[in-house]
Order: sequence, then C-alpha cells, then structure tokens
Amino acid sequence: MTPIDPFTTIAPFYDLDFEDYYDDVSFYRQLAEYHGETVLELGCGTGRVAVPLAQSGLKVTGVDINDAMLAVAKQQMGSRRGLTLRRGDMTDLDLKQQYALVTVPLGGVQHLASVEDFADAIAVIARHLAPGGVAVVDIEAPHRDDWDPTPQPLVEHWTKPWPGGGQVTKLVSVESRPAESMKDITWHFDVASKTGALKRITTSFTFRTITLPEVTLAGRLAGLRTVAAFGDYEFTPFSDFAERMIVLLQHEDEPLPPYSTLAEAGALDDTDDEDA
Repeated sequence: MTPIDPFTTIAPFYDLDFEDYYDDVSFYRQLAEYHGETVLELGCGTGRVAVPLAQSGLKVTGVDINDAMLAVAKQQMGSRRGLTLRRGDMTDLDLKQQYALVTVPLGGVQHLASVEDFADAIAVIARHLAPGGVAVVDIEAPHRDDWDPTPQPLVEHWTKPWPGGGQVTKLVSVESRPAESMKDITWHFDVASKTGALKRITTSFTFRTITLPEVTLAGRLAGLRTVAAFGDYEFTPFSDFAERMIVLLQHEDEPLPPYSTLAEAGALDDTDDEDA
C-alpha cells in the first residue's frame, strides 16, 4: 500500500502559515528579471510562490507530488494564465524542457527521505536549468537545536480565524535525530467551530538538516557550481547566525551574475507583493 502523503490532510491549513509572507517572492522576481521569464518551481505546494510569480507575468511551471496541494494552487490561480501545474516527483522528473530559473523554495528539499534523494533532486534541477540560468535551493539554516537529541515540548505557533467562523490553532513538536541529520516534526491543527466543537487534525513528517557543503557537493555531482549563498532574501551573505540558507547554483564555467547589483537596485518594492 502506498503511504499517505503527510501534507494531504493539512493542505487546507498550509497557507495560514504564510498568508503574509512575500519576501521570497520578491527575491525570485528579481532573479527572473535578470535571467529570464521561464520559471520551474519544484515542490510548489499550494502555489504560495508560483501563483504570484505567474500573476506578475512570468511563465511558471509548478510541480508537486501531492494532489491535494496542487488542487489548492489551481483554485488560487483561478482562470488566470501563466501557470502550468504538474504532478511529479522532484527526485525523478524530466519535463523535456529547460527554464531560466529553477527553484525549490522554503525547505522543499528538506522533506526528502535520504541524501540519495537529495542528490537526485539536484540532478533534476541541473537537467531542467537552461544555459545562463540560475537555480535556487532555499533551506532552513542549520541551528544548534538540530544537533540536540533532547525531546522538545509541544509549542503553540499561532491561533487564527477559520473561514465560516471559529478558529484554528497550530501546535508543533520537534524531536531531532542528529546522527541521521533528521528531525521528526508533528503538526497539530485544532479547529474550533463557532459552536465550540473541537476537531484535531495531525500530521507527522521528517525534515532533513542540510549544510552548505552538502549542497555544493550534490551540485558538483550534477555539473553545477555554487555561485552564491545568502542568509535572507535581500542578498545578505550567508553567515553562522542566518535564519535561511539560500544557495544559488549554475552550470559550471558560466559567468558569475552581479547579484550584488540586484540587491542594490531593489528591483521590486513591498507594495508590488501586497498587490500580487
């Protein structure tokens, strides 16, 4: 029996985590302005990134393995053009097409079960990256807690209104397995109806801790080189205390783009994101 994808049951809640989160969308738009308008997003989920990129005029293909998440993305896009959604596995994909920008946003590769899967995903990125294009692998930066095997307490992340009345609360527990560079994560969504009835929806998944040298090595195996690593979406160089590890990869022996110029130019402002 095929195991149920852990994100199937919680797809309706996923965007509550990121409903006001647009920083990375601006980052990808700036890269697309330099490299080209064709974008492939692997692990597109509910379309949080793919939909606003398509709405801004880019030609976006979004790929995800989860049908429930893709259904939400399709609903978000509506009848607008510019976004093609495909069901597929980022570790084993060949669309017979190349793109100027290939992205795996917000820790998508960290859900892969093994280092072999991670290397396969980077090979898929290389296969679909056009000459002169750039790939972006956005990862949660490694932190001290990733190497602490002590069980952590259940933490409430937020409580927000739920459509139709009532509210939903997200609670999270994390248990690290440092010897395997893995974390076991459990999400609980407690949905309280306007009448007070309570329903809990739970999902559990693993999340891999990935270091910059691992990304660089996987890229080299696939014929890609690391051209930059940033700690945020404002092109700040990656450092020990960064929250994100945003790695840019290109085919070997290609000219290094002036990413510092992109950062200084501020090609997009925050109002563009709010309108997306």
